[in-house]
Amino acid sequence: MTERRAVLTLGPATYAISEYEAICKRYEVDILPVAELIGHASVTKAVADAVAARAAAGKSPYAAFIWFFEPWVSAPFDENMLSPLTKSGCRLFCGAGAGYDVVDNAWLKTQGAYYCNTPTAFSVSTANGALMLILAATRAASQGDLNARAGKWRGNAAVPGDFLPLGQDIEGMTLGIIGFGSIGKALAVRAQACGMKIIYYNRRRVSESEENGATYVSMDELLATSDVISLSCPLTSGTRHLLGPAEFSKMKTGVFIVNTARGPIIDEEALVQALKSGKVSRVGLDVFEREPIIHPGLLDHSLAYKVTFQPHTTGRTFQAFFQAEVQLFKSLEEFMKGERPEYDVNDPQ
Repeated sequence: MTERRAVLTLGPATYAISEYEAICKRYEVDILPVAELIGHASVTKAVADAVAARAAAGKSPYAAFIWFFEPWVSAPFDENMLSPLTKSGCRLFCGAGAGYDVVDNAWLKTQGAYYCNTPTAFSVSTANGALMLILAATRAASQGDLNARAGKWRGNAAVPGDFLPLGQDIEGMTLGIIGFGSIGKALAVRAQACGMKIIYYNRRRVSESEENGATYVSMDELLATSDVISLSCPLTSGTRHLLGPAEFSKMKTGVFIVNTARGPIIDEEALVQALKSGKVSRVGLDVFEREPIIHPGLLDHSLAYKVTFQPHTTGRTFQAFFQAEVQLFKSLEEFMKGERPEYDVNDPQ
């Protein structure tokens, strides 16, 4: 009997159960017990131990390594962690999520190994979450919640920042979307349905059919003309602190900012100063520069009425997690058939 090819996973699948069971029937799946592993060091050791145990048993090496959700708990996925796998011949690595800033793709490429993400699984949920934060920011929803819970109702007009202001309708506002991938496009459709005018900046202009009525502009024009700015771009060396003091100075006074991408894309110290000066009216943040740590300036009581927080959860829905697992298994099956996975992001040589 031919030995089944082996797959190592960090934790089991928990959403696409029937699809996962089919994978387990076709391949020999070894599971690292994620509940027992805390942090990068413990996962690194568990990976090395699993590779060594398989070799000691005279079994074929792992062909693929898959991790599911909350990757930052084990990050970074780097040479230190993954080299036992690549040295034994593993050439497919897959992780749930659209972003891959916690994965050393450049090194994997030198090893001839694919890295595959789940590029569209979280598009709808994150776009819905971004629209939720846009509405929360423009309607001062967090301040209303705080006042109601504190028994203040609409607050005291004599106390700065205490009285609940009138909200603003987003109909007729210009939404500037930075990053026009699947999430940015999905947000544009939803915002257009609310009557917003959509402009976007991207590394390159997308086709007219993909724009769906959105207008491509320069970064400077987006900063200068947007009433609301939403971030949907990946974190790279080029986008770290993409919004800093110089960029805030170019924005309209009273602009609203929403970030559902990655925290370090915004210089949080500069954001705090922009909130204090009134350059930025309110923000909706799902991600943070040093998450789970939040900049103390953003937590300052004097700014509480200007911020709405989510703990990196706008993309976390059952449907999104289900689709992510399905996409992970799709990449696995394509690789096992000798095909280049559709969701490969590093194009290994």
